[in-house]
This record gives sequence, C-alpha cells and structure tokens, in this order.
Amino acid sequence: MFNNMLTVFKKEWRDTLRDMRSLRMILLMPIYLVGVYTATSFFLIHSSLSSRATTNDPISLSVAGANQLPELFSFLEERGVKIQLVEGDVYQQVEKNQLDYVLIIPADAGDKYRAGERVDLSLVFDATNTKVQGGLDFVRKQIRAWNHVIGNLRLMVRGIDPAISDPVSLNDINIASDQKMGFFVMATVPFFLLMASFLGSVGFSADMLAGERERRSLESLLITPVASHWLLIGKWLNTFSLTLMVVLVNIALLLVAFQIIPFKEIGMKVDVGVIKLLGIFLVVIPVAAFATCLQFLISIFARSFKDAQTYMGLMVFIPMVPLIFTLTNPSSFAEWFIWVPVLSQQIAIKNILIGESVGINSLVIGAAVSVVLGALLLVITAKQLRKPKIVYGI
Repeated sequence: MFNNMLTVFKKEWRDTLRDMRSLRMILLMPIYLVGVYTATSFFLIHSSLSSRATTNDPISLSVAGANQLPELFSFLEERGVKIQLVEGDVYQQVEKNQLDYVLIIPADAGDKYRAGERVDLSLVFDATNTKVQGGLDFVRKQIRAWNHVIGNLRLMVRGIDPAISDPVSLNDINIASDQKMGFFVMATVPFFLLMASFLGSVGFSADMLAGERERRSLESLLITPVASHWLLIGKWLNTFSLTLMVVLVNIALLLVAFQIIPFKEIGMKVDVGVIKLLGIFLVVIPVAAFATCLQFLISIFARSFKDAQTYMGLMVFIPMVPLIFTLTNPSSFAEWFIWVPVLSQQIAIKNILIGESVGINSLVIGAAVSVVLGALLLVITAKQLRKPKIVYGI
C-alpha cells in the first residue's frame, strides 16, 4: 500500500513539474507577500522618522486673542512653541486649510484669570488632517502643564498643599526590550507565513480533485487497484510538499528582508536569524498539514475547478482572525489558546520573533490538535470519494 501511495505521489509531482506555469505562479506568492511586508516596513519607518523630525522642529500655534493671557504664551514660547496672531473667521481659515489649528482666547479671559476664575479656551482643528496631530498633542500637553503649574501656585497662595489636588502621581517606566519594541514593526510576519501555508497550493489542490472530476479523469483513477484513501493520501502529500516549499521560500526571503529593512534607524534591534526562522518553519508545518487537508475537503464538494478556487480563497480569513486578535490584545493569553489551531501557532511565532521562551507543551499540543483535525478532514474527504454523487456529480 505504501508503494501504491508513493506511486501516486510521484505521478502527481510529474504532473506538477509539467505545469511549470502554475508552479511559477505559486512561487510568486512568497515574493509578493515579502515584498508587501518590506514596503510596509519601509513606510512605517519613514513615517516614524518624519514624525520625529517634525517634533524636533518648532511648533507653530495660531492664536486669536493672545493678549488676554500673556503668561500662558510666555510659558509656551519657553518650550519652543512659536506664537502666531490671527484675526478674522478662524473657523473658515481652518476649514480651507489656510491654518492647521487655532487656539481661541475669549475676550474676558484676562479678567477671569486675574480673578482666579476658570477660563475656557477653544482649540479649533480639522480631525481629518492627520498631518497636524503631532503638533496638536504637543500643544495640548503644554497647555495642561501650564494649567497644572498655575493651579498649584493658587493653592500655595491660599496655604493649601498642592498634593491635595494630585493624590496620585503616575510615572511611566517602559521595560520593553528592543526586541519586543521591534515586534510592532514585525507584527504581520506570522500572518504572512500562515497565509502562505493556507493559500500556497490552492490551485493544485483544486485541480487534483475538483479539476479531475470536471475532466472526468477521477473515475479512471478510482477504478485502479489502489484504494481510494491511499490515492487521496498520495495526492495530499504532493500538495503538502508544495505548501512547505512555498513556506520555505517565504522564510528565505524574510531572512533577506530583515537584513535590508533599516530597523536600527528607529532604535529597534531585530535579532531574527536562521535558527529562529527554522524554528518558525517547524511551527508552521502542522498548520500547513491542516490547511491542505481543508483544501481537499473544500475541493471535493466543489462542482468545478473554478468553484473550488473561489471557495478556497475565503480561507485567508482563517489566519486573519488570529492576527487581528494578537494585534488588539498583544499581552492577553489563556491556557485554552494552545488548543486552537492557527491561534496557537500565531502566538508561538510571535514569541519566537520577540525573543520570549516558547513552552514545549504548548508547541506539542498545538501541533497535535492541528494534525488530528487535518487527519479527520482527510478521512471525511476519503469517504466522499466512495459516493457516486461526488464522483459523477449527479
């Protein structure tokens, strides 16, 4: 039986090598994925550097009624804010992008300030203009700092300890290592690797079952002495090996990309070498097995090769859900995560990338669950090959 399965495997590989056009197309996928990741990383790094350069430049603040609170603007100028007086309809000027943002000081602000009353200031801006967000945040922080200083002085004049108004003091202490900070730039790496395992060989999977049934060549294969389940396993091994080849090419290109992307320019140390990438490859293998089994199950129920490819294209959402979860909940973890296929591997890849330890038990459990589910899907697919409705499409 093993020889029969091996014969089917060799036959499928010969057919694959004859179709060099399709083979080249599946190898374009890792090039495309790594290219998108590299371009995105360069864009994020460039945006970070541009934002840093903008922060170092003087912040210009347009003000209407600056003569009402000269103390505030002396404070702002000491901190590098350039005050620009404006007149007229400031709302219209901001709407027409003539001004980025304007601070409006009411006419009675000076009298209220000297009387110790509260002064309401208005900061006018266009939220759709993303270029001004950095300057806006800086201006807000400086105004709040001045507000805090003046409030403490007023309390001290009245003989009240300023600590009464600030019962809690919060200090930010960032203990994240450079490798962990680097993960925020590499957050999509697990997604690209898992997507390659899900979509790397969908064309060949669809052709091996839905395509052969559409061409009426599946019937001739099933009447051979080879049992249907060994025939299916031989075909699956071909798809599985093709998927692993795509993942390996993806990992090799990522190794090159990590050497090209200038992580050091934003102060990030990304230490991902050959050993870590080989470890990631071992983590992806069970996912590739599960994904290819799922492709076969979808293909056997599809009415045509085109339908099978369409349905398999929806599998991109399977690795996308764990990606969204890990991005929105980077620190969350529960014991049941390791029992969920794809999510378990997503977390393991993330931990390997940021240099954290990965438990052997979690790796074994995640791999075992993926392999068992994949085998179950393959058994269901094999049973479908014995049904005339599936084979003949009646």
